[in-house]
Amino acid sequence: MRAVRVFVAKVQALFWQRKANREFDDELQEHLRLLTERFVSQGMSPENATAAARRQFGNTALLQQRQREARTFLSLSTLWRDIRFGVRMLRKNPGSTVTVIVALALGIGMNTAVFSFVNTLLLRPPTWVVEPGRLRELWLHHRGSSGIESYLPLTYPDYTYYRDHNRSFEGMLAFDGDPESVIWNRSGQGQVLQGQLVSGNFFSLLGINAALGRTFSAEDDRVDNPHPVVVLGHAFWQQHLGSDPNIVGKSVILNGTNFSVIGVAPAGFSGLLVAIEPDFWAPLTMVERIIHDTGRLTNRQSNWLIVAGRLAPGASSNVAKAEMDVLAHQVEQAHPDTNKNLDAIVVPATLVPWPYRGYVSAFTGLLMAVFVLVLLIACVNAASLLLVRATVRAREMAIRSALGAGRGQLIRQMMVESILLSSIGGCVGVALASWVTRLLLTLKPADLPITLRIPLDWRVLMFTVVVSLITGAVFGIVPALRSARVDTVPVLKEETQSASYRKSRLRNFLMIGEIATCVVLLIGATLCIRSLLNANSIDPGFDTQHVAVATLDPGSLGYSQAKVDAFYQQLLVHIRALPGIVSASYVDHLPLGAARDSIFVVEGNHDDTEQNRLLVDAFRVAPDYFESLGVPLLRGRDFTRHESEESAHVAIVNQTAARRLWPGQDALGQHITLGSEKTSSEVIGVVKTGKYRTLGEEPIPVIYQMQLPPRRVLVVRSSSDAKPLLDVIRREIQVVDPNMAATDLQTIGEYMSLPLFPARTMGLLLGGSGIFALILTAIGLFGVISYVVSQRTHEIGVRMAMGARRGDVLRLVVRQGLLITIIGLAIGLGGAFAATQLLSSLLYGIRPNDPATLVGVSLGLTGVALLACYIPARRAMRIDPAEALRYE
Repeated sequence: MRAVRVFVAKVQALFWQRKANREFDDELQEHLRLLTERFVSQGMSPENATAAARRQFGNTALLQQRQREARTFLSLSTLWRDIRFGVRMLRKNPGSTVTVIVALALGIGMNTAVFSFVNTLLLRPPTWVVEPGRLRELWLHHRGSSGIESYLPLTYPDYTYYRDHNRSFEGMLAFDGDPESVIWNRSGQGQVLQGQLVSGNFFSLLGINAALGRTFSAEDDRVDNPHPVVVLGHAFWQQHLGSDPNIVGKSVILNGTNFSVIGVAPAGFSGLLVAIEPDFWAPLTMVERIIHDTGRLTNRQSNWLIVAGRLAPGASSNVAKAEMDVLAHQVEQAHPDTNKNLDAIVVPATLVPWPYRGYVSAFTGLLMAVFVLVLLIACVNAASLLLVRATVRAREMAIRSALGAGRGQLIRQMMVESILLSSIGGCVGVALASWVTRLLLTLKPADLPITLRIPLDWRVLMFTVVVSLITGAVFGIVPALRSARVDTVPVLKEETQSASYRKSRLRNFLMIGEIATCVVLLIGATLCIRSLLNANSIDPGFDTQHVAVATLDPGSLGYSQAKVDAFYQQLLVHIRALPGIVSASYVDHLPLGAARDSIFVVEGNHDDTEQNRLLVDAFRVAPDYFESLGVPLLRGRDFTRHESEESAHVAIVNQTAARRLWPGQDALGQHITLGSEKTSSEVIGVVKTGKYRTLGEEPIPVIYQMQLPPRRVLVVRSSSDAKPLLDVIRREIQVVDPNMAATDLQTIGEYMSLPLFPARTMGLLLGGSGIFALILTAIGLFGVISYVVSQRTHEIGVRMAMGARRGDVLRLVVRQGLLITIIGLAIGLGGAFAATQLLSSLLYGIRPNDPATLVGVSLGLTGVALLACYIPARRAMRIDPAEALRYE
């Protein structure tokens, strides 16, 4: 109860502060008057009596301050006074102030930049969606598998079953998790758009209203609907249609089919997937008309739909999960051939699909950990500087303490100055974070069809505020406590102490921690930079110069197979007739891309049993593919056009497949059975093994066939730079078929930016963090040694007066810095052994604990430390003994 009464009294004092102060001052004056009258009555003169009364009563100003502090909370006036005094002290030392602010801005800014990505990818709810917290995703999970491969989206039949038989959700929507590239025929010219297929209740269940027109209804999503419709994205409507207010009711030709525009989505709405901004949405039931994929709606093996539902009032995630388990069991019993061992999981709906959240969290968590280390180094620098300033300001603190300032006041003043530094650093850090996020977005490969927007919203600003306050408290608390423990009498007597090693233990401890942290970051940065250099020098097995590629899909326009073949034949004739063209061909997908096709092969002399099968990656190519992409043909020959036209049963293998299938034998002339084919194929050639999935993979077996699908990649080899070819290829495609448009039209060098993206990203981020850490550590060590030298000026003068040579002084100063560095190196190397294991999956051609890297970083950091110690050591060597003996 006493605590409650005290709290109530302090609250009341906030409103009657002036009255209470006046009453207390009147009480003090009354006590002084009574004491004065007593001394006058004892025979003192009025002047002497007044002085004696003041001496006996004590420090009235201190009593007033303590009474106000006990009666009220920290007043705004007191805080404002501390802030103004702190600003004056920071302005008094501009060099050290700017150094600390820059260091903190780097640390806070980099952490804010990474958190901006975390916020966008994992925390921010979808725009415009009503009550996003009630949305849940539904995924299938294979009981016998683990990792990302164990999660599956739903098939259309599965979606309709869960949608129609559940009671835990108000409704269930579905959308294509992989937006489709669609050709928009505009005035006879083809243009590629990104579209997303969604269920008819997609917009209504999310609570999205159209900015113009209307959204889909249940009637629009019927399979037998004779009138295909689309809803346009707001950005597409503005940029490509000039914000036409009469667009509703007009038609757009998508992949050869007329779609009627029924509405325009609101500005800023892009669906339920991060970084995907569809140009339009179409009903799921239009899948066969828009991409001409016959049978997808009835195929129980085509898992392509991400499903989300809105929880019904009163329903919980646990209730929904239990019900989905029952429905999953029912589906498994009804369709054991396709749904065996498949459970249903219910998870919160986010902009990153559930199976990928772990990867995104791990990657952003790694980056956050790296830049937290940078921030810790900045904090150590700031703490070291404030410790130095606390020593310099010892006399000031002693005087304030002698005048009655309590430890709390001294600590509060130092903490205010620390938080001022971190707050300014945080403001600068926000600007730095905005620039860094834009820089990181430029690393995205140009052919990656994503649009990532990183806003600095209230979450990011709140994160920056919290980090700034915590940072200020972390690096300010130790100097503040040290300042409050000042020994008043020796300081006021101007007794000096030498800043020897033992008397600088706290600063040395901080520097050891800073060096250890720097070692961890430098080793990680060096590993990533060397990995990037290795990745750039890895031979992918094909030529990365003078090649242009373009993806084409005339089948999406509904063309017959004969028309598809005619288009590709005519295009090759046009391309090969261009000046400077060496070769041109087709492949179903390029190596090192996202697409992949694997089949089982059986050597011709063996039975088709599980132990005789070899799983290989399969590519379907046209004649001249190897010459066009620059894949070396080691033995045998290429496919011929006659074999392509006749669909001859021949194949080409890479070296790894040849060694696996026929160890110690010649692969040429051997026979293999591919997949479910009944007729074996003859091996007519062997090509060099390259990289097919990732740059860091071990050699894998590959088979090349000729049966190409309608969707193909055009590969064009030029005798010179391929960049000027891009516009020429685009023009020739339009000449052959004005309705056709190429996707991913780029040089092979631009294409390689995607496989190199992880190495480049980690190399830049960790490399930058390592450089920042090294600079901050060098500055911190230089500052500490410089301060120690300045404090030991008298000692050094005595030594030199007694015969010490300059070399002795040099060794004295360097030995102290070198000892700190060696201890920090030893601790840092131990930490690096464990920390670098997290990078093992991101490294190419180098081990996490590479000895050359560990030794190189150790020697390099030692060299930087020696340089940081040598500069103040030279200053110490030039000390004049006579002048030093007069020091202080």
